[in-house]
Amino acid sequence: EMMSHWEDTLPAGTILRVQYEGMVADQRGTAEKMLQFVGLEWEESVANFHESKTKVNTASVAQVRKPIYKSAIGRWKKYEKYIQPLIRALAPHLAVEVERDQGSNEHEEL
Repeated sequence: EMMSHWEDTLPAGTILRVQYEGMVADQRGTAEKMLQFVGLEWEESVANFHESKTKVNTASVAQVRKPIYKSAIGRWKKYEKYIQPLIRALAPHLAVEVERDQGSNEHEEL
């Protein structure tokens, strides 16, 4: 519900939801929607971002140099038993988003 709060608070069209799973499943389609959202056109370099020689100053520099990968999907589940108290505490706030995300195979919320 946190994202719902910001969607209700900010002017319509301010936020574009992007799910990592959607990006992995359809990188080009998701990236095109993101670019369109911010008023930019598609360039092939977007798909090949990991090949860029541009300097990157971020803690995730190693990830920036890799293509998008599926192995991170569901990785959190191996820690699920350790974070159960957190999951239970957040459940009332996340239930709607979890249901919405799992309830559709389409990427409406990209």
